[in-house]
Amino acid sequence: MKKIGRFIKWLVIVLILVNLGLWFTGYGYILRAVTMTYFVGQGGPGIDEKESFFNDTIRSVQESVPWGEHPQLGQISISDALVEKIESIQTVGFLVIKNNKLLYENYWGGFDKHHTTNSFSAVKSLVSLLIGIAVDEGRIGSIDDRVGAYLEEFNNNGKEAITIRHLLTMSSGLNWSESGANPFSNTAEAYYGKDLVGLISGLEAISPPGIEFKYQSGNTQILGFLLEAATQQTIAEYTEKTIWGKIGAEDDAYWNLDDENGRAKAFCCFYSTPRDYAKLGQLIINKGVWNGLRVVPADYIEECFIPADINDNGKPLARYGLHWWVLNYNGLDICYARGISGQYVIAIPSEGIVIVRTGWKREKVDGTGHPADIYYYIDAALELINNIHA
Repeated sequence: MKKIGRFIKWLVIVLILVNLGLWFTGYGYILRAVTMTYFVGQGGPGIDEKESFFNDTIRSVQESVPWGEHPQLGQISISDALVEKIESIQTVGFLVIKNNKLLYENYWGGFDKHHTTNSFSAVKSLVSLLIGIAVDEGRIGSIDDRVGAYLEEFNNNGKEAITIRHLLTMSSGLNWSESGANPFSNTAEAYYGKDLVGLISGLEAISPPGIEFKYQSGNTQILGFLLEAATQQTIAEYTEKTIWGKIGAEDDAYWNLDDENGRAKAFCCFYSTPRDYAKLGQLIINKGVWNGLRVVPADYIEECFIPADINDNGKPLARYGLHWWVLNYNGLDICYARGISGQYVIAIPSEGIVIVRTGWKREKVDGTGHPADIYYYIDAALELINNIHA
């Protein structure tokens, strides 16, 4: 018994020393990360942990507009083989819109149409739309403006040349470390930490901007700070005013903050429902118009899906525009937003199709730079369309 007692005593001492070491070296957020992941059986951030953080609310309008329903809603189904693929990676929500009508909707694991889940990086594409609106309103002069014109800390230490376009095209040349698995990465600190301003201020320019595609969540966080400086509103307030209140969102959305009364995690952590995520896709299909109302400039929408003229692992970039991913699949030009756990808002403009998928996992990125599971959802949607009149 004495040996067990001594072991426990030394174990407690070691844990205390480890905790103190993490706090004094600036890695105190790792304690929060461990508590929120491994202690609850997760290997990383979860899609349903909104209440673990402080939030800003993006309110839905009283006159919310539910989706119209396709006459064959609930009458056509997806093949068993595709359903098996979709379910195998823990999908919790999947819906398909065709010509502004809800064609298919299904939920798993206790989730439903009013259950909000984390967008993760899919919200980066929403931030891009907000930039386009701010330019149209004259709050931002141009996406070729220097970031330093809006954020003072980008006027020194080699960051003076970085423009808004460089941030949008993930070519800022900053030293942000991007990793969803490494607890010591900047991304982990941004997600679990409580000082986004300090984290962004400490970034350094390590290569010339506008040359090389390097996906970094820090770029989007900078855009979030820039939007707030340019509009003199929080990003949640600006989203509610310029988009959420105009597209007839059915439910409130939420944006995680880094602390109480803190700053929004613009790079991730936007919580909404699949039906309202789909409205962002429909906005793309409509080239920025909602029920006759111009929400996002059409020319900005078009530019979002033109790959930037920069390098991507030794080849010209072909998969990314202005914070939107682009893909050609079976002759179809497709644009989409995506998150690390398989959050997708997919638009196929030529077919009038919007696809939303929410869930816990996604497949690995393939050789073309796209996660392999995105093809499951596109194939499922096209199969449903082919079965409409079967």
